[in-house]
Amino acid sequence: MVLVELKHGSENENILSDEPLSAEEKSFYQECKSYYNITGIPLVSASDEILSDNNTLTAASLKFGIDEDYRTFNVPEFLNKICNILNLNINDIRRTKVQNGSSILEILIDGEKVNIKLTLNKVYKSLTEKVKEELAKLKVFFMFMGDITSLIKKQQFRSEIKLHPQWNRIYDVGHIYWTGALQDGRDRGKFDYFCPIGWKRYAFDVNDNFDEKFKGWSIGYHGTKFAYGLSILLSGLAPAKCAALGKGIYASQSIIYTSHPRYAEVKQIESKDERNFFKNGKYVQFVLQCRILSKNITIVGHETLGIGGKIAIDKNLSNDVIEWVVNAQDKDLMDFSDPNATIVCTGLMIRVTDNHPGLLPESQWWYSGHICNNKACCCLGIDLSELMQQRNNGVKCNFIYE
Repeated sequence: MVLVELKHGSENENILSDEPLSAEEKSFYQECKSYYNITGIPLVSASDEILSDNNTLTAASLKFGIDEDYRTFNVPEFLNKICNILNLNINDIRRTKVQNGSSILEILIDGEKVNIKLTLNKVYKSLTEKVKEELAKLKVFFMFMGDITSLIKKQQFRSEIKLHPQWNRIYDVGHIYWTGALQDGRDRGKFDYFCPIGWKRYAFDVNDNFDEKFKGWSIGYHGTKFAYGLSILLSGLAPAKCAALGKGIYASQSIIYTSHPRYAEVKQIESKDERNFFKNGKYVQFVLQCRILSKNITIVGHETLGIGGKIAIDKNLSNDVIEWVVNAQDKDLMDFSDPNATIVCTGLMIRVTDNHPGLLPESQWWYSGHICNNKACCCLGIDLSELMQQRNNGVKCNFIYE
């Protein structure tokens, strides 16, 4: 890093050190760029200290990754624009750091002038989709706020999260398949594990001694929006904002329940970047496969989509015990790198189909409860009336495995 002292109104001095980006940083920022290229908005992350009520913060920074040529990147111009978007006073910035060979900019907030924690907390809460779109116009692909040592730890941990091809699976007849609860001798706690038919798992190598580490931990699923999948893996798992059963992280023993568009966005595959991943499919959904220590599942409750007893959601489970609330330890973000985490993501479940998944036989329960066109509620990826017309016309849907 090199310090660039701010001289308001001056030209960018463009002083660069000889220190290159580390391998962990390169990998981390490349993932952030992939997220940015697909979603069109930057990946935003914050350290726990910003969000927790229990911590004080004496030093913190804002860090940005900008998709610009570092040789022509104009720091003063960028700072003026970013302060305007985030409602920051440029005089409250003590100094900046520009990393060699990249447009990675770090802004150090002056703690003698402002309350750092309150300032960054306010910035974090102001980051609406509209604000993120404004950041994207400045070609910001990544934004971090908080203690930089926390970011370094995140980058190191994420570099160690790698796919574990030995445990990648396709779940269906003719692939990996079983009926009822899996009986393979492994200790998965008190909750049974059922075959997630139609899904492909990309397993993460999260621990060298997996069976010992997760002995007694049950398998659960956490649905996510398409744009949040990478964000969750990089930044941590955010507790539910709409706490219908109570405070905590929501999960389910049933991937069928988790795949409802309230929880797992149905995304139509459109862009070139998306088709690089899903060549022959038309729709995709993401669900996180997690391990959860049974004692941390504080509530085992009924479904919250208004199904009641009208139809069985999952033939393996009663509708009355299909939703879990996991103890979030009063954290606003549950970081997978935390050794005391109550929930750990061990794989990414992907379902790719040739037509809308709402046409699948296992999705017909959707129409007996809540489903709507409001994207803030149900991310259908299609107009509900069009989907209903296809359903009434008997249009079929098939899984795509590649």
